[in-house]
Amino acid sequence: MMRRCHKSPRSRGQSMWMRAARGRRYLALCLSLLFAIAFQASAQAQQGPWSEGLEWISGEELYHHLAVLAHDSMRGRDTPSPELQKAAAYIASEFRRSGLLPPRDSSYFQHFSVCWTHLGEPNRLSFQFDHGQWECALKEDFVPLSISSSGVVEGELVFVGYGITAPEYGYDDYQGLDVRGKVVLAFTHEPRERDSTDVFLGPQPTDHSKPLEKMLNAIDHGAIGLILANDPLHHVARRPPNVWPSLMRRSVGETVPLQLQESEERLVGVHVGRPVLDSLFHLLGKDPVTVQRTIDSTLRPSSFPLPVKVRIQVSLRQDAQQVCNVVGLLPGSDAVLKNQLVVIGAHYDHVGVRHDTVIYNGADDNASGTAGVITLAKAFGRNKVHPKRSLLFITFAGEEKGLFGSRYYTSNPLFPLDSTVAMINLDMISRNDTNQVSVAGSSVSPELFAMVQEANNAVGMEINTMADQYFRQSDHYSFYRKRIPVLFFNSLDHEDLHKPTDDPEKAIPEKMARITRLVYLTAWKVAESPVRPSYHPFQPPVAEKATQSEP
Repeated sequence: MMRRCHKSPRSRGQSMWMRAARGRRYLALCLSLLFAIAFQASAQAQQGPWSEGLEWISGEELYHHLAVLAHDSMRGRDTPSPELQKAAAYIASEFRRSGLLPPRDSSYFQHFSVCWTHLGEPNRLSFQFDHGQWECALKEDFVPLSISSSGVVEGELVFVGYGITAPEYGYDDYQGLDVRGKVVLAFTHEPRERDSTDVFLGPQPTDHSKPLEKMLNAIDHGAIGLILANDPLHHVARRPPNVWPSLMRRSVGETVPLQLQESEERLVGVHVGRPVLDSLFHLLGKDPVTVQRTIDSTLRPSSFPLPVKVRIQVSLRQDAQQVCNVVGLLPGSDAVLKNQLVVIGAHYDHVGVRHDTVIYNGADDNASGTAGVITLAKAFGRNKVHPKRSLLFITFAGEEKGLFGSRYYTSNPLFPLDSTVAMINLDMISRNDTNQVSVAGSSVSPELFAMVQEANNAVGMEINTMADQYFRQSDHYSFYRKRIPVLFFNSLDHEDLHKPTDDPEKAIPEKMARITRLVYLTAWKVAESPVRPSYHPFQPPVAEKATQSEP
């Protein structure tokens, strides 16, 4: 799971405790066998076309795949790395053995590029007034946006509020404006950012607050350039935020962190500091704080042209590497519904190696979820009858870097997104209480969550929704952004998260098996349902409650 955590490295040479861990693993596998026998006995009364696959799911099978993916030889499956490619090849071979079809071109791989962006030269920003010209200083007055394209633009400047067009919320900063061929200036974030009465999702930011979304919206309105400025009411920093190491004191680099090389069109764009914002507004006798308060209070646009021409020059260069998602298709059995999809996914990357020798194996995060997806593919493939809708199994690269793989897939889907009825995500399913599972997304689609609870009648786990606190931190969120109903299965945090101690020996095979069975039955129900599940904006629950289905 993509999470900021304290890292506490340890040397592989300090692993004497592993003998005891092997004993724990043996005990866990024995318990797994006992649970499996009990489960099969309880499931005999509920036979159906799903039965063979359901009974085949075992902790032993799941642990086998987890141990392969989280072995030291995989060196933490960093994005990008040769070991990530090795893991992808393993997953593809298992998909092939399961009978899944490659979705396109006889390949199970959906390739995409990640890149390191370097600050080049020159980078300039200048304003032309009636009485003269102002040449802004790099770092002090402005910095290029890391999502900017390279090039030069020149034109009139228009202030566009927050730069948001959100018809679903009845809000549009561009209402009545013609910005074609012009540069736009926008506040960062969104209206009522820290107000529970936010017209959007309260204090939780939506995608509309993201710089890339503001840039794409500017492109949709015909703008040729973008200037962002921190909204002054809540962000008082004088200088623009600096992502460029070469502009930082004591830094010798000039590269921003790894990014997804987006396929969308980009604008030339910069981020300016407060002095630039104040100077531009003062040309009209306006105060940016007052303007922001007006927008926030009325939720109406307060956009206007500025009496100035602007020239922006941005010079960036990128070093790119290819990585891939691994995708396999199980066609549906219904002549009509097979054209619709249920996506079952997990990220297969982790954070790699630190200090050259310390391996972060990422057994729970997320070899466990990947093992779940592989096992689910095998289980569904064993049934003589497939469910009515098709199932698309995807393991994503680059989740730890920023949901790269799922972001790429949802921007470049192999099947139309409007044919995807739901996405089920498995991330960290092998730790903590064997009887508990956390499922996020109940507010997004009550029908989906009801299917989880119904499926749980055969599994008997204690379900809670505490994973809602991590709703934006794993790959289902990319599908949610595209208005697709989602479920997120998780076993919550533990002391080994994003540490080199997240090793296979600590996984609980039976917990993995129980969660995987629950996902299997849920996915079957979704794929068989005559009605598509509904979609609603995510709402964090006021209080978490644990529930357990009737046995």
